Amino acid sequence: MAENTNNNNNAAPETSNVVFAMQTIFAKPFLDVSKIEVFTGQNFRRWQEHTLLDMYEVALALTTFEPDSSTAARQVNDWIHENKVCRHTLLSVLSNDLFNIYASYKNAKDIWDSLILKYTVEDIVRQRFVITNYYRWEMIEGKDIKIQINEYHKLIEDIKMKA
Repeated sequence: MAENTNNNNNAAPETSNVVFAMQTIFAKPFLDVSKIEVFTGQNFRRWQEHTLLDMYEVALALTTFEPDSSTAARQVNDWIHENKVCRHTLLSVLSNDLFNIYASYKNAKDIWDSLILKYTVEDIVRQRFVITNYYRWEMIEGKDIKIQINEYHKLIEDIKMKA
């Protein structure tokens, strides 16, 4: 205890308390997925680009397969961590229906490749349908011109969205 240098005997003696806090980090933190919108099965390409931008730290798990036993232990551990974070991130930004489908996948790359295969093909089919509708559209003489112009504008907007 430090002595009080005041002549006032009623004053309490001064003490200094020092508190040391140690922070221990046991694991790398997960990504902030609050910025990634939930994927419901619509606009896959747009969602895919936004998701990749937000997951740049662990995107390696989306492009590489699980390392074999001859790979250095540190690389294997890094890949395991990246795969875990990436898989968790992907599953957390899927709608409930899609989560139920992809929760059984153990590797983030498998989830990612499956999403690309399914929704890229669907986008191509949808795009062909829109383009076919555009080519088949024609003016009808007995129909109101305003309605036909609105239909034409809707076709143009559909093409813009699918391109």
